[in-house]
Amino acid sequence: MKKVITIGATILVGLSLAACGNSSDSSASSSEKAANKTTSKVKDSTSVPKDANHDWFFKNNIFYAGNETMTLTKSEVRDGAESGTKVLVIYNTILNNSKKEQDPSNFYMVVHAKQKTDTSNVQLDPGSIALDENSNDPLQTHEDNLNNSLLPGKQVDTVLMFTLKNTNKVTVEFSNSDFDTIGTKTYTVQ
Repeated sequence: MKKVITIGATILVGLSLAACGNSSDSSASSSEKAANKTTSKVKDSTSVPKDANHDWFFKNNIFYAGNETMTLTKSEVRDGAESGTKVLVIYNTILNNSKKEQDPSNFYMVVHAKQKTDTSNVQLDPGSIALDENSNDPLQTHEDNLNNSLLPGKQVDTVLMFTLKNTNKVTVEFSNSDFDTIGTKTYTVQ
């Protein structure tokens, strides 16, 4: 049941993010799409658009997604909320490039984590971490920031979390508003 709700929410959020985004990426040639998959570096922060009117890209830990820009800062593996599970926590900042409030959790529609098992390359479910000794979630503020409306021109610290299947590497895929993969980043799980 959880999976059905998660998939339904994911589809709904994706449609809203796609409706707000610039879908001109569909006209990009396959060589341009291949170039976006590389880890080429953004020269400086001034080369990242500060508005919502450009083609989406992922370069050097920066995911420009039209109305919002996510900058990946660090990652770690933590104990999951369910006993015996581990969660990949990806720390990031999100900037609202638009003139309207935005929902940062929409990134879960266009950021997907995959991990190989013995038989498949499995898409990982969003995760949650274990509570501390006071029954608090140490990353609650970051999680709240992801789920609160982000005001125009403002930036917040957030986290994306994925429940791991094993200790194999995790490949995170970044998609454009047409849900085509435009970049990837691999995380080592130890």
